Amino acid sequence: MRLAQAQPLETSPSQLSTPVEDLLDALPAAVLLVGDDGRVQQCNPAADELLAMPLRGALWRELIQQVFIPRPDLSDVLQLHTGRLVTLATRPLANLRGQVLMLQDVTESHQLQQRLQHQRRLADMGQMAASLAHQIRTPLASAMLYVSQLKSAQPDATRREHVVGKAMSSLRGLERLINDMLLFVNSGQGKLEAMPAAQLIQELAQETQEQLAAKGVLLDCEAPLSACRVMANRTLLKSALQNLLNNAEQALSDRQGGQIHLSVSECEGQVHLCVRDNGPGIEPDRHEAIFTPFVSGRSAGTGLGLAVVRAIARSFGGEVELESQPGQGSCFCLRLPCMQNEEAQ
Repeated sequence: MRLAQAQPLETSPSQLSTPVEDLLDALPAAVLLVGDDGRVQQCNPAADELLAMPLRGALWRELIQQVFIPRPDLSDVLQLHTGRLVTLATRPLANLRGQVLMLQDVTESHQLQQRLQHQRRLADMGQMAASLAHQIRTPLASAMLYVSQLKSAQPDATRREHVVGKAMSSLRGLERLINDMLLFVNSGQGKLEAMPAAQLIQELAQETQEQLAAKGVLLDCEAPLSACRVMANRTLLKSALQNLLNNAEQALSDRQGGQIHLSVSECEGQVHLCVRDNGPGIEPDRHEAIFTPFVSGRSAGTGLGLAVVRAIARSFGGEVELESQPGQGSCFCLRLPCMQNEEAQ
């Protein structure tokens, strides 16, 4: 949130009538009046209590540096030096040159919203318990079956290698399922950092290009260095993009000349991280259903990949969108807020 600079104000405390002064004193929100010299001319007791420093006569531009702590991960609120979270509203005074500033303490409501989001994820987990048990049972039963073959017979080296490979494949599928479940529950948790979106896309392309090429899929990358930075957890964001790449690769598994286009761009204060493929596409009536946990169009799929992607995108204040038509390929796009170059002015 950008902090507004004060406009000149030609008034003084003495010009305020007693009822207005009483009203300002009674307001639970912090109110400051800033004059034409950029200094705080008057403030109410709530402002003194909230900001916890001398205000009258102080320059507003200096107060900004002293009072507010830059938090790029907070898009709709500001953090004070005391740790409290506030919203800021500014209005010009009618027929006067200047501004009235109002700060509202929203710390408790913001914390409640964070807890509510976490509780919703836990509730989703509870609703998915039966499906999870089924998803775990299948690869676990397969792994036990293959291991039992090793115990009950004396296979030759070739047969043993085949059985061990099948067992490991089942166990890796189980590991992926558990990792996806943990990502789904914990999305948005962990350390946030500012990262160049283009650099993240380039890293991902370099890590996966050879692997995709070995499967006959061409990956090209469009990542201009001018793209803005995003505030996110690197591990979670990379996992979301990797899930989208995996989905694109699987959609192209039976297609000759498969291509995936990985790109980053900016539009209206957002960074768009997109994965586009030239696969078979997805019917419009399935666009929303595929983001539902444990809904998968593949027999071997867990149905968690896209649910994880959506949860991660939303935890960073963004969203994931799908553009697809049958026979025309698919484009999954993560839309995240761009970091502002200046957090306060």
